[in-house]
Amino acid sequence: MITFLLRISQSVRFILVILYVGCIVALSLLPPQDFPKLPVFEGFDKVVHFMMYFILSLLLSWAVKAEQKYMRLFLIIPVTIGWGIFMEIMQYEMHLGRSFDFYDILANSTGVGVGVLLYVIVTRKFHS
Repeated sequence: MITFLLRISQSVRFILVILYVGCIVALSLLPPQDFPKLPVFEGFDKVVHFMMYFILSLLLSWAVKAEQKYMRLFLIIPVTIGWGIFMEIMQYEMHLGRSFDFYDILANSTGVGVGVLLYVIVTRKFHS
């Protein structure tokens, strides 16, 4: 499966990243009343933030073919963390019922770190 994913063209990879970033924008900026009320545990939104940015870091690493040059990860890390900070600022500035939350940034950043680390570990086994 991993070798199949590593053979997908870079243009397809970038299209998937753009679509995914669009999903993050929508989920981050929609007013909270537009989401269904689900009975979940306190702090569940931090798990969602972690997962969104975990997946984003994996997709970006894959899109830039970081397995061919791991130095590219030093661009991916600040870009994805910066995007998460930007989304938090936009939530605050838009006044649609969303708010800036430092802990969301922490969850985003942790997701990025774990995603990049996992990408390196997995691709080292399959890329020579």
